[in-house]
Amino acid sequence: MLAASMLLLAGCAGAEQGDAVSQESSEAPEAPANRAGASPVPSPAAAKQVDCTASEETVFSCAMPGGKRLAVCAPSAGPAQYRFGTKEPELVLRGGKWARAMYSGGGEAQIAFANGDTRYIVFSRMVRTNFAAGEPNYPAISDGVLIMRDDELVAVRPCAGGQADMPVQYDAAERVFAQEDELFTDETMRADPDWSR
Repeated sequence: MLAASMLLLAGCAGAEQGDAVSQESSEAPEAPANRAGASPVPSPAAAKQVDCTASEETVFSCAMPGGKRLAVCAPSAGPAQYRFGTKEPELVLRGGKWARAMYSGGGEAQIAFANGDTRYIVFSRMVRTNFAAGEPNYPAISDGVLIMRDDELVAVRPCAGGQADMPVQYDAAERVFAQEDELFTDETMRADPDWSR
């Protein structure tokens, strides 16, 4: 089950909003044949590590359970990158879009990257958990990535400990990504510490 979950993070090869590069082991699915007029998937040479370099702006960063890391990095030139893996990326996605919403006592930011029919939605959210008059808000904070295929939820992967090293940076996301009017999904609520099925 764990191996299958990790393969979901590595995903299918392809591109929709950006380019995808997978460096997964031989267990990763092969890239589909290029569509007419589509350029080949670029070389992963630019991404030598998962965490953002000193010359890149960190838009999001967190440790994932199992010792892996996830980062969204904005290089000085070229599109932003979603990176997932250990020391070296197993999956690099380029491009992306972002959206945000304000809540009473909190808010949420999401950055969506496409890999064929699979979307990886990085999120940072804070929601109010106490609505009693005069009482503290007691916010629930959660960060991670949500994986969807054909608009169906595949997995919710919270950051280790439930929170990111660096949650989505709104100013950076505003500069780097095209902004959508609405959040990509409301399924991120499943990552809230008190969420129950």
